This record gives sequence, C-alpha cells and structure tokens, in this order.
Amino acid sequence: MSIRNFILLLSICICSCSPYPSDVKNALKYAGSNRRQLEKVLEHYSKTPSDSLKLRAAEFLIANMPGHWSFNSETLNDYYSRADTILTSKIPWKSKIEQLNRVSLEYPGIMGTTTEDIHVITAQYLIKNIEQAFDVWQNGPWAKHVLFDDFCEYLLPYKITDGQPLDNWRDSLKGRFCETLDLLKYNQYYRNSASRAAQIVRNNMRKHMWPKLTMDFEGIPLLGASNIAKLPAGTCNEYAQVVLAVMRNNGIPVSIDMLPQWPYRGGGGGHSWNYLPDALRSHVIFEELNGVGPGGALRPYSPLGKVYRNTYAINRKLFQMQTEGQVPELFSNIFLKDVTAEYAPVADAVVDVHPKMKINRSYAYLAVFNNKEWEPIAFGDVTRNSVKFRNMCKNIVYLPVYCTTKGLKPVNYPFILEHSGNVRHLIPDTTKRRSVVLSRKYPVFSGVFDMTMRTVGAKIQVSNTNDFKKAVTVHDIDEWFAAGVIQLPDSLPKYRYWRFRSPAKEYCNIAELMFFGPNDIIPYSGEIIGLKEMYKNDSIYSKEKAFDHDPLTYFHSATRDSAWVGIDFGEPVRVEKIVYLPRSDDNNIRLGDEYELFYWDKIGWCSLGKQKAKDIELKFDCVPGNVLLWLRDLTRGSEERIFTYENGGQVWW
Repeated sequence: MSIRNFILLLSICICSCSPYPSDVKNALKYAGSNRRQLEKVLEHYSKTPSDSLKLRAAEFLIANMPGHWSFNSETLNDYYSRADTILTSKIPWKSKIEQLNRVSLEYPGIMGTTTEDIHVITAQYLIKNIEQAFDVWQNGPWAKHVLFDDFCEYLLPYKITDGQPLDNWRDSLKGRFCETLDLLKYNQYYRNSASRAAQIVRNNMRKHMWPKLTMDFEGIPLLGASNIAKLPAGTCNEYAQVVLAVMRNNGIPVSIDMLPQWPYRGGGGGHSWNYLPDALRSHVIFEELNGVGPGGALRPYSPLGKVYRNTYAINRKLFQMQTEGQVPELFSNIFLKDVTAEYAPVADAVVDVHPKMKINRSYAYLAVFNNKEWEPIAFGDVTRNSVKFRNMCKNIVYLPVYCTTKGLKPVNYPFILEHSGNVRHLIPDTTKRRSVVLSRKYPVFSGVFDMTMRTVGAKIQVSNTNDFKKAVTVHDIDEWFAAGVIQLPDSLPKYRYWRFRSPAKEYCNIAELMFFGPNDIIPYSGEIIGLKEMYKNDSIYSKEKAFDHDPLTYFHSATRDSAWVGIDFGEPVRVEKIVYLPRSDDNNIRLGDEYELFYWDKIGWCSLGKQKAKDIELKFDCVPGNVLLWLRDLTRGSEERIFTYENGGQVWW
C-alpha cells in the first residue's frame, strides 16, 4: 500500500479546470496510468441528469479509493480454486482447516504482494457494482429508510474488506441464504424491517454453514467470490465479513463494528460484529453466526474501552496522523470511525503531560493492558502540556502513551476513568506502604463463577461409620469462595470418615479437597470414598480427581442431589484445617508455584519480590498505596490481570 505517496500528493497544488470536487481530483491524479478508467465512470454518470445521485456515488467511491487494496498474484485464483474443492468436500470441518493450512504453504508470498485498487480497477467493474448497489437500495424492501450518506457506507462499496480481489462477489452470492425472506411481504410490520430480514438470512446461514469459531485457520484469507461464504471455521472478524457480504447482497444495510482490545482481559485481543441501521431502532447489532442475534445486547456486563466502525470513507484525522511517522498499528488503518458513544456512557479524559515525560508529538494514545503489554486503542490531540481523549468508556484503567522508534513511552501514570468522569491517576504512594493478601492472579468470569457457585450450600460432614447414617456436619459452606479454607475448633473430636457433600439439587463439583492436622504443610492421606457414579460415566470425572493435586481436574457427580466425596483415614484423626477448591480455572494461588508481584512506576513495571506459594494465599509486605499491581505466576499459566488493592481485596481492571 502506498498511502504515504497519496499524502505527499495532497501537499502539491493541483491546478485543473476539472469539474470534480478536489478530493476526486486528488484521487484521479493518484491513479496514474489508471486515471482514464475512473474518468470513464464519471463521464458515464455525467451524461444524464437523472444519474446525478449515481455520479455522487461514483465520486464518493473514487475520492476514498486511495488506500484500499487487494492481494495481487497470478497464482491467487489457483489457490482459491483448490480451496473451493476442499470447502465443498464432505470431510469434517477440522480436516478442511488442516488441508487449507497445508495448501496455503504451497503459495508463499501471496499475502505480501498487494496492489491498490485505484491503480487497477476498471470502469466496467465499478459501474456494474454501482448499478447493483442502487438496485437493492431503491428497488429492494430492506433499505428504503437509508439516506444517501448511509447508503454509501452500508450498501455501495464494491468490496467487503481490503485484501478481497476485484471479482464478481455480488453475482456469486445472488440468491444465497434468502429462503423464506420473500414471505415477509405478507406482514405489514415485517415487510420493510431490515432487522427481521437480517434475522432470517442469519438463521439460514447458520443452517447451511454450521459455523465454528476458532483461530485454527492460519492460511491465506478466503476472500474469493467462489469461497467467501463457505468458511468452515474462523474468527469473529472473518464471520462478520461473510455476514456483511451476504447481507449487502440481499439489500440489507450492514457494516462491521469492532473493539481493538477488550480492556479487562487478553484472550485473543478484541472482537468484531455486525451493525445494522434499522428503520425503527437506530442501533441494531448482531455477533458472529453463533453469537447474539439482531436486537440483542453486546456483552452487557463487559466494559468496552473503544468501539470503531469499519468504513469505506477515509478518516481524514487518521489520514493526517500518518505524517507523524510512528503510529500504532491500529491507526495505520485510515478507514475507521469512532462510534463508542453509540454503545456505552462515555466521557472525555484530559491528561496532563508529566513534567519528566515531555513529548514532541501532535498525537498521544490511550492504551489498555492485554495481559502482557499495553495496547493503544484511542488517540488524542496534544495541546501544550495536555492531551484530550474524547468519548472514552468509563471505569477502565488506561495508560497514556506516545509512539517512538523504540516503542511506546508513557505520557503520565496510568489512571482510572471513574463513573463520574473524573481521572484518578494511580501514582505510587511510598509513604503509605501496606501488606496485601492475594488469592488469585486473574478475575473470576461468568463461566468459572457459575461452577464455583456449586459449592455454596455444601457441607463438610464427619462420621465414625462408613454409611454416614449418623453424620455430623462440622461446617456449612454458606458463602462464595474461589478457594476455601476452613479452620476447625480444637474441641472437635476425632473422626475416621470425612466428606464433602454437595448442596441440595446441585452436582458435586470439587477439584481439590485437602485435610490437614497439626502439620499444615502435608495433607492427610487415606482411602478415597464416595459415589461411584460419575458424570457421563467418564473416568475423567471420577472421585479420585478431587485428590490428585491438579486444580484443573475435578469430581463431577452423576446426580444432582446429595452427592459426596471423601476420605477414610483408617482411624479417627483430628483435622484442624480443610482446604477446598471448587471446579475452576487454575488461576487461584497454586501450592508450590513461584509468584512475583509488580507495581507500575512512572516508566514501567517494578518488582516487589518473589514468593513460592505455601498456602492458597500470598502475603506481600511494603506495597505502596494507590498503585496498579500485576501478579505473575513464574511456574505456569498465561492468564494474569492487573488490579488495585482496595478495602482489603483485589479489584480487577
């Protein structure tokens, strides 16, 4: 891509008596030897006054064409043909992915060879796409409410995404996935409902495609007309592209919205989904084919940070930013529009440039933590000694940074953009050091929370007979814990049989169960007892898994009520402490692992020391107040998250 050449072009005064707007004239100049093809399009629609709207559409496409590109290779069509053979075969989807990955290796260099559309597009191709887009807009039932400016973004573009070849994708998808769509004309409320039409088309796609969300496909993108809607498995972004192509071809106005990075976790970065401007609702979204359908909500309990809409039009602000030289990868894409305010309450964040962090840049950036490093997701204008970042989601930790040839450098300390809109910097207070007690290195998300809730209402029971007919309950688990420690009174008698009994009407799910005597280092051992029946009669859920010292394995009972697992110690023993781990994600403190705690100083992460875990909690002393922390497991795992320590507990960000 030669977008920097186009920037240089704009700095040159173009003297011409051409009747076209200046941005169109600039694009024509940039087209070089292909200029005549673009002029033919403009001349075609200049002949008839009735085509004035189509002329404006052509001008829009040409003015914003610089920077749009396609893969350019003589062997690309051969790859697509071979891929199509695999895609239409009747082998399992995993086998298709494996074969596609292998075939891709036979075409090295294809993804490195690109051509800007403006240098190769033909008048015939562009005119045909303009006519097809106008037909579904003006003659179809689903976009009658769409005004011209929105039509230019949601139906007009001649391609779905950059990299896609200039092929006849509209013809290839004609009539696909539109079963029963025509029947909506018989219902007064549905006959022009774009969201209802989108629901039907989406359901048809699910039925025919059986989509699988995975990142296993690592080959050359399948963007050819012959295979664009045959993807057996892919990422949310790839499926959003497929949905976009199918919807637009059916005259349903759709775009792709995305967030570049979840601000509260890593796990593959960001997310993409489809947006639809509906006649009755200004904001209708739907996720990948297996996600939220039209009219649903996007992760209502998840902070978003920043949301962008993929556009065909050039974002002139991002375009100008390229003159800075060093720009974060996200903002090298000049076809983005900030739509965060459509999704969440926002506030502007004004951040001072720290006196010791002076910058010589026109732009600075806000970054969120992706579990390993800071990822820029927003930009702001630098004015004297401050930066203003507009429309930022609240209750998120951000780090203001600027770009250098050596990477990102902080502008100031990280801060929390509070619900009130206030900026609260996390500046380490070394005059108020304290001790912190840490129980996890990663927050408890919904799936893990649901599993750990299965311990609430459970009982620890004891007996001196193996039938537990005269069982004594020595502890009721009536609170939620990601990992629990039960201290028993010294007055408790000795018992031979000890068990964990599930709550009423709930499965017994327990990952680890440990009983300690006076020696609280090594748990007691004995004969494992409990129900023989396990979930699905699969040995991976057997009762032995509750005592194998592996938090990722667990006992899963076959029944929901009064299931139990325990130990026969062979003789009555005194138990002083019980440690239990519900079915979870192995992000609790793991005995024997080595951990290191970091805090963020003005220039980076500083270590507060290392510890080898001897308990399910870690205690670190002399930790500065008002500080951002990061606990790392140096032994295993990858899921770790930043947090603050407030009111005696970890607050995750």
